[in-house]
Amino acid sequence: MRFNPGAFDRFLTGIGQQVEWRRSYACACVSPTSGAPDPKHALCSGKGRLWDPPVPTVTGVASQSVTAEWMQSGQYETGDMVLSIPQASPLWDAGQFDRVLMLNSTDVFSMPLTRGAPNERLLLKVQSIDRCFWLHPTTRLEVEGGIPVVDADGHLSWPGGVGEPPPGMVYSLTGKKFDEYFIFGQYPSDRNQHSGMRLPRKLVARKWDLFGR
Repeated sequence: MRFNPGAFDRFLTGIGQQVEWRRSYACACVSPTSGAPDPKHALCSGKGRLWDPPVPTVTGVASQSVTAEWMQSGQYETGDMVLSIPQASPLWDAGQFDRVLMLNSTDVFSMPLTRGAPNERLLLKVQSIDRCFWLHPTTRLEVEGGIPVVDADGHLSWPGGVGEPPPGMVYSLTGKKFDEYFIFGQYPSDRNQHSGMRLPRKLVARKWDLFGR
């Protein structure tokens, strides 16, 4: 018996999910002695990692989980995802700290933002925004706002100012976001049958919500 990588490719492409893969690189701001990045470096935002533009591809998904956790700084998400990557996918060459955005998998998000604040930005890939509202400063009743437009960097705008929250107003934004996972802790595993044939690779990716912010 001999495995057929092409047959695996056709099967996994047929049942797989669409994803975007972003390769990671260590930023040159990282100190070779301490291993710590420059917290003031604008290019990597002090993370010590840079990422290529997204590459669309398809991969098999064996399992996926998302769990909300809490810490002193607020809520964050954890979870794991196990992938079976066809050898024809560019994701087959993935490595540590790469990002995998699941285009067929979404979760609901709801968060407060402050209009005009320096950190007024969505640090997640949004599929849709369903509601925007804030509280009237006197009556404390809900004021329904318009649905904003989100640009590629996560900045929000209201065309023509219609339904835009007043400057300095805390408003609530609810919608759907795509799930994103990071390759961290486990490298992609080869299946070393048949003298290193390029069989589907097993990959465990993790929700690393705080790193993506």
